[in-house]
Amino acid sequence: MTITSYAQLQQYLTQILTSNISTKTGNTEQADSQNRAPHGAFWSTLAYNDFVNGNVPNVGVPILIKSNSAGSNLILALRGQAPFDGSTFPRMPADGPPFLTDAQIAPIAAWIDAGCPE
Repeated sequence: MTITSYAQLQQYLTQILTSNISTKTGNTEQADSQNRAPHGAFWSTLAYNDFVNGNVPNVGVPILIKSNSAGSNLILALRGQAPFDGSTFPRMPADGPPFLTDAQIAPIAAWIDAGCPE
């Protein structure tokens, strides 16, 4: 899958989290994200500029770095890499498993590496 716009990214994230069922709660990851995560399903409510240039709501860290998925907090959080390895923040989604697979993360990383096309 290739993500070519922010709208597609929003749909993709929502689709994945709606289809994943948490082994901890039995709810969809989307429902848990909205109800349990401090930031909720922030990608569904933020405008494009706020998403690509702003911070994760109620967490205060930048969401991403355009053209640098490896250094973007969104990707680090989904992969469970520091500081989202439990040392400072939990891996996302916080109520996982299931967590996103590398194959599910790849289109998000590619969108970031492409400069976050609007």
